Amino acid sequence: MNYRRGNKIILKNLDTGKKIPVTVIMHDTMQGILAENKEGEYIWYREKSNEEHGWPGPYYECIKKIPKKQKKRKKKK
Repeated sequence: MNYRRGNKIILKNLDTGKKIPVTVIMHDTMQGILAENKEGEYIWYREKSNEEHGWPGPYYECIKKIPKKQKKRKKKK
């Protein structure tokens, strides 16, 4: 899945099962997902694959990508 800036995704905590809606700021394969939560705080959310690089938990997985609203095109005359 592409984690691009501005994408809204829902992350699930692998320990507690709690779901968190966030807005992606950046994604790094070594560090995880830097995202903004609903309080406006920037937090690193680690994926299970980041454990091998020495990053501490809790770990999250992306369970859903919220699609962006499409802009309507103007009709040709």
